[in-house]
Amino acid sequence: MQIDRTADTVRVTLTAEEAEAVQGDLGQIWANKISAAGDQLHSLLETVTEPA
Repeated sequence: MQIDRTADTVRVTLTAEEAEAVQGDLGQIWANKISAAGDQLHSLLETVTEPA
């Protein structure tokens, strides 16, 4: 995992394994307990971790 930050942007680079783990972790949080950004990240990770 690598995190790069500029003045107003944060870029996170994950391996496929890390992306799947984060997606799984976010999926365990109740919908009313996760931010809109967390929910969006979960959805984005879901699209890249599904089998082709």
